Amino acid sequence: MKSKGILSIRRLVVVLIALQVCFLLLIGKLLFLQVIRDVSDTGRARYSAVSRKSTKVKRGKILDRHDTVLGLSRRTLTVSADPAYLKAVPKDVAKCLAPILGVPETQLLAQLKRKNKRFVILKRGVDYQMLPEIRELKKRFRGITYSVEQKRAYPKEQLASHVIGHVNAENVGEGIEYEYSDVLQGVPGGRLERHLPYPTHAPSDVNQKGYVNLLFSADESSNDVGYNVLLTLDEYIQYIAEKELAAACEKWKALRGTVIVLASQTGEVLAMANYPSFNPNAYTDANEEAKRNLAVWYAYEPGSIFKIIASSAALNEEVMTPSTSIFCENGRYRLSRQRVIKDVSRKGWLSLAEVLYKSSNIGMIKVVQEIGHECFRAYIEKYGFGRRTGIDLPHEHSGNLYAVKRWDSNSLGAVPFGQGILVTPLQMVNALNVIATGGKLLRPYITREILDSHGRSLKRMYPIEIRRVLRPEIARQMTEILVGVVEGGSGRRGRVEGYRVAGKTGTAQKAEKGVGYASGKETMSFMGFLPADNPQISILVMLDEPTGARFSGQIAAPLFQKVAEQTMRYLKQTDFFTPDLPTTLPTVTELQRTQPRHYAAEGEGL
Repeated sequence: MKSKGILSIRRLVVVLIALQVCFLLLIGKLLFLQVIRDVSDTGRARYSAVSRKSTKVKRGKILDRHDTVLGLSRRTLTVSADPAYLKAVPKDVAKCLAPILGVPETQLLAQLKRKNKRFVILKRGVDYQMLPEIRELKKRFRGITYSVEQKRAYPKEQLASHVIGHVNAENVGEGIEYEYSDVLQGVPGGRLERHLPYPTHAPSDVNQKGYVNLLFSADESSNDVGYNVLLTLDEYIQYIAEKELAAACEKWKALRGTVIVLASQTGEVLAMANYPSFNPNAYTDANEEAKRNLAVWYAYEPGSIFKIIASSAALNEEVMTPSTSIFCENGRYRLSRQRVIKDVSRKGWLSLAEVLYKSSNIGMIKVVQEIGHECFRAYIEKYGFGRRTGIDLPHEHSGNLYAVKRWDSNSLGAVPFGQGILVTPLQMVNALNVIATGGKLLRPYITREILDSHGRSLKRMYPIEIRRVLRPEIARQMTEILVGVVEGGSGRRGRVEGYRVAGKTGTAQKAEKGVGYASGKETMSFMGFLPADNPQISILVMLDEPTGARFSGQIAAPLFQKVAEQTMRYLKQTDFFTPDLPTTLPTVTELQRTQPRHYAAEGEGL
């Protein structure tokens, strides 16, 4: 009896344990259904809502600084049919649709008579204004269907095409269309983060990791229209740059070229032109090479325009003055048994200023020997080379400073005059702009403002000072030296009537793999700013492999002159810099006080 009692108790314990396990499993199932699954479904619903909005919303506009439309979305219709439902009346349907779709009746009839087809597309890209007539036909003939789609259009065609870019269905693309895709799409709660390559004295919307945060709430735009992106570009200056660049490349048979125009005191990009170009309305038909934004993507050896780095470093470190004498070895200088550096012509004693006027490579090597490799490297990095500028455009190249970091006699015989390193045109003009700003390196930017569909400002971009590179008095000394280059040196063809221009020429031989520097293949540049006494614009022009003349002063300087002369005439006629572009940069404190909507505390929305 006792053993039976013990056995019954054991069975009861097992049953109770089993019941407890089942109860716990039941609780777990309820928890999953009521909490975890509910949260998951909420997330999926939110994602689904965003996805539906992303596909149905009308993408925002891209505008120049004066609200000229450069890119916009137009609604179009795709008209389809199910031939199975139209067997009895295909002729009537074709006759009614032909004038609406602009398609021959015979072509439509052939589509509608296709056997074993339950769905045929009759025409894509039908004018949205045809919607009422198509709706009437849909009521009359069962089997006609339509869908509303978006088509991106660019009214100015090739103008600023490399800046505007494109984006495909997989959100891959180029330019502003890609960089600000979520903003243009108006995704609720959308967030755009861009990493800045520099530690900056940045406003509060740049977080501790160096990311720019653009936060938008769902009610800041219409339900079916995205946000608009207002660029810093000026339509007319962009037109000047593109027109003159294309003419120069065709005249000198250059493979490619670029022109960049900056607002000197803010770093705003007023024009960014590239050759060859393309029409974004026919993007798929364009040559792939023509789609590249050379201004930020093309890395090249800059040549003698790079001489401003060592010269300004020597002055800023008080190692030399503009009048310091340098012996240029009568045009031939042996660095090692294998390396002899030659100037274009024999030169003896020259001052530092004259080394730049006459663009002596030997003289610049002597300057770098005087200041030392470490100092030279420090200034190269201070000027921003070797890292991206941080401009709000995709696929920016950082350049390459390998020869600077692995310093040897070959580096000494190349880097001081812009060989053996790679820079981008934007890096180079931004370095020149340090002198125009009185010694400050700015972050260039090309987006001025984010607007909602009603034109209300959601986000305003402001200049950011990255660091001070030169003392103001040294920047003034460098300005006068560069004025001398244009007035009486290698840059005489870059003079602009009525203005003092500070500029520098650059001709760099091109290296080929397995060959070294190829004879007759060169990149020619000219960069400058004006007016020299109160800089307003900084310009760089670059032509790749032009033919017909030997030096950049003959090819690149005239292109600079044409762009600068027309731009200055336009700026004067329009009072362009009053009051839009400030002559001094506001401090972060001033921005937070005067623009609280745009510069809220860290983590706050707009």
